[in-house]
Order: sequence, then structure tokens, then C-alpha cells
Amino acid sequence: MRQGLLAAWPVALGYFPVAVAFGMAGTGAGLAPLAVQLLSLLVFAGASQFAFLGLLAEGASPWLAAGVALLLNLRHAFYGPALRPYLKGHPLLAFFLTDEVFAVALKSLPGLPQAARAGFFLGLGLGAYLAWNLGTSLGAFGAARLKGLPGAGEALSFALPALFLLLALPHLRNPVALGAGLLAFALHLLGQTAWGLVLAGVLGFLWRRP
Repeated sequence: MRQGLLAAWPVALGYFPVAVAFGMAGTGAGLAPLAVQLLSLLVFAGASQFAFLGLLAEGASPWLAAGVALLLNLRHAFYGPALRPYLKGHPLLAFFLTDEVFAVALKSLPGLPQAARAGFFLGLGLGAYLAWNLGTSLGAFGAARLKGLPGAGEALSFALPALFLLLALPHLRNPVALGAGLLAFALHLLGQTAWGLVLAGVLGFLWRRP
């Protein structure tokens, strides 16, 4: 597990400022700081959590907001199975699956002995989870002070896209990842971002290396 915790530091560094921004956004949407914290503790899915807040702020019912958040997380069904050969017998580890954790795990797990893989993934997931929740705490309970800092929100929101780009770069040598990425990018340019993500996931799932 220690090796996984050490491997989590780039993800943790990227998650922390984004989680701070989420904590600030949560209280700005009218939620109590404790409720914002519970979202991070129980859901642990950044895009889904931000979508949930956005829908609540627009006056949507909590049930609708939760349903949309669940649909966003269905993307894990496309790429999650790629880790199954390395983590058989440990279904509860799926709670820690995020886009960035997946990227690090997919690169690292094949080179580890089978006996060490579950511990590695647990350490990796815990590192990301702790950083996300610590950042949420700072943003939710210290929002009043943080909002006084000029440009704080813009700076914090930039961290996650930059992190994901860095994590994706090593996978560009993989023809499957490259093909799926190009397909998603092409459809994004055509204004079909959602379909691009879905079809790229299907392509990556169906494409088998020779």
C-alpha cells in the first residue's frame, strides 16, 4: 500500500485545489459545510459532484441532480473493466476509481506482482480520496476567507485539467488510447462532445491489441 500512496502524490496535488474550489462552490450554492463534506466522503466523483451542485443552484430537485450525477459516473463502466484482470476478488476497490486514479493504475499495475496489485491500488485510491476530502474541508469551512483572495476560483479550477493532461501523455504511445482520444477530439470539434466520450469508450473497450 505504501507504494500506491507514493504514486498518488501527483493525483493528490491536482485534486486538492479542485476540491477546495468544490467546497467553496458547495457553500455558495446554499449547502451547509457539513453537507458539502458528506458529498465528498460518500460520492467521491468530482465531475458528478460539480454537476450536482450546478443543478441544485438552478433549482432542480435533489433527485434529478442525483440522477444526472449517477449518469455521469456510468463512464466507469466503459474503462473500469480494463483494471479487472489486475484486481480480481477486490470489488470494493471500485469506490476509489476516478479518471486520474485509473490513468495511474493502468500504467503501474501490469508491472507489479499479482499479490501487490490490490494493496497498490488501495494506497493510490486512499491518497486521492484523502486529498479530495481535505481540500473539500478547506473550501467548505474556510470559504469566507478564501473568497476574499483575488482570482482564487480561476486558479483552483485550472489544476485538474492540467493534471489529467500530464497523466494522459504516457498513454499516447498506446494505439488504443490514441485512437479513442482522436475520435473523442474529432467529435468534440463537431459539437458532439458527449457522443465523442461515449464512442471513444466503446472503441477502447472493443479494440483488442494483436
